[in-house]
Amino acid sequence: MAEKHGTSSSRSSSPRVPNSIALEKPTENEESLDGDKPHVPHKRTRSGCYTCRKRRVKCDETRPICIRCQKGDRECLFPPERLILSKKQRAHQARKLLRTSAVSTTVSDKGSMDKECDVHNGPPEIKKDEELFSSEEDIESSTVHPEQAQTLYLPMAPYSNTSTSTPNTASTISGTCPTPVPSGLYDDFPNVSPDIAHLFRYHRKNLTHCHYFLSTDPIQFFDQLLTIAHTSPALMYALAAFTSYHYALRHGERYLEDMFGYYEECVKSLLSAIENPDLNVMIAILILSCVEMYLGDVSNEIQHQDAVFNIFQSLYTPETAFETDMHIFFFVWLRFIDIRRSIFSGRYMVLETKWHGIHRQTIHARWLTVLTDIDWRIHTAIIAVGNLYSELCDFAANVRKKTISRTRATRQIEMLRVKSRTWYESLDPALFEMVDPPEDNPLTFEDMQLVPPICYKYWQIGFLNLIFNAWKLYFSSYSALSTTGTIQDPSGTTEIAVLTARIFSGLEAIQKIHPGTPFAGHNYLCFAASFMPDRLHGWMRRKMAQVQAQGYNFPEQIRIQIASTWKNDELYRGWLEGIEPEQPPGVAIPWKRLLQVKIPELNLERESFTAAVSEMRGIFDTGVTIRGT
Repeated sequence: MAEKHGTSSSRSSSPRVPNSIALEKPTENEESLDGDKPHVPHKRTRSGCYTCRKRRVKCDETRPICIRCQKGDRECLFPPERLILSKKQRAHQARKLLRTSAVSTTVSDKGSMDKECDVHNGPPEIKKDEELFSSEEDIESSTVHPEQAQTLYLPMAPYSNTSTSTPNTASTISGTCPTPVPSGLYDDFPNVSPDIAHLFRYHRKNLTHCHYFLSTDPIQFFDQLLTIAHTSPALMYALAAFTSYHYALRHGERYLEDMFGYYEECVKSLLSAIENPDLNVMIAILILSCVEMYLGDVSNEIQHQDAVFNIFQSLYTPETAFETDMHIFFFVWLRFIDIRRSIFSGRYMVLETKWHGIHRQTIHARWLTVLTDIDWRIHTAIIAVGNLYSELCDFAANVRKKTISRTRATRQIEMLRVKSRTWYESLDPALFEMVDPPEDNPLTFEDMQLVPPICYKYWQIGFLNLIFNAWKLYFSSYSALSTTGTIQDPSGTTEIAVLTARIFSGLEAIQKIHPGTPFAGHNYLCFAASFMPDRLHGWMRRKMAQVQAQGYNFPEQIRIQIASTWKNDELYRGWLEGIEPEQPPGVAIPWKRLLQVKIPELNLERESFTAAVSEMRGIFDTGVTIRGT
């Protein structure tokens, strides 16, 4: 099958890389080793590669592989160049970031504001260098680099909520208002309180469907949610909690108390609405599960998702589930979660095949004339990959449970192989036009040399190829399992894994233009990790550490599985722990640490919320118990 990633005969034989990184200038140490210059003393070990630091030897800092690691045939892992900064430099960069991403705002009518938001119960006042309101011209990214964490992390004020609020109104919650916000400031959200309006505006400017781990949103689903949220307290508070978490990652840990307040109000609203659930209730619960995915709270994540599946199947049939565009896209989201759970647990998907068939027919009937030609082709292609995943998930579950004969398994493998090849080759090659990465991208020179990014003119095609490559790896694994009884490393998987890494690198390069892309892409990169060549293990660890530093707490089982596959004991302690004891702190906040600050009420004692959580804890099943769940 001809790969549509820039290597087909109609394009260049290799993906293009910007001219500015074509050649690497020799370092001073390299020149001295050649004898052209006198010997240059070693630099300090603390700024060398992680391997030399761990061995407590001096590093010549030759990139991408230092001389010692090259001679000893060891893995050489450097920290990103931007991390090698003094504390003073990091503090200066963080202050500069805060100044450029916000504008000074003076709250003139403080008396009226005190009536709208109990300042004494809310977070501490914003200081001069921490202005609240974003510039209209400069949309700030929610991505926070590790070097910014030390100064963006501020002491958490103790949570205080001395007054109660009624979930059925849009009034301000005392103790959960992010900061004093002048009433009437946000006319685009007139039906919610000023604090929630501020968060919704922040969401609209800085968060995308990628932050919800989705690769496409042709109907602006999440933007529509902001507009209708005032009609559903549960949905309003769920969106506020989700946005508060990302706001805290950007502006300081102390704002997490807002997330807890909104989270708690959402749970209260759900308890009162669960007797007569609707689409908004299900969306609110899924948003809470997304918060828990970021926090690494697997138990509550699974419990909330189970609740949604139960409610969805009790309210709808395949014939009645897709009455509006919002319902149609909600199913796209629900199916993504269903596929993700099935892949990591090896179990059958919750939603049966009939749901997917009618959903596909409805999309063709409703969206063909609504979307632009490009959006239509890209979105339907991503939906088609989801259909391939659905079929493969059921096949994989049959193989794992040994409910399928080897002869039948062989036939299904061949059918899926032909089906996937025919579909992929039918896609328009014009969709796969490649472009150079943006000049202003977060990739280091070393990363671009080691894993040259692949960027596409239509950026969501990057997701399409990323998802399809992960599917091919998943397919290859279970093809081997069904014929040999063990999951092997079939031929060609290493090349697919490297290609997956390059596409992920391309998505990472555009995250300033399209925020949140690493969140939507990391699942597929994690699956490719098992097939990565040794030379990319260090790169992979660094990428996962960076995604975690941006706010996503990986389930421990993912890292443990990769550690087992790579036979690398250091990964049991963390992505970079054990190599770098003085690793700069990330901004991801572990759930256990949050529980020490404020424990939200999670005792949802309803029949639909207790769908055998203990049985579902195998979602990241590697035979190792998940601690803390």
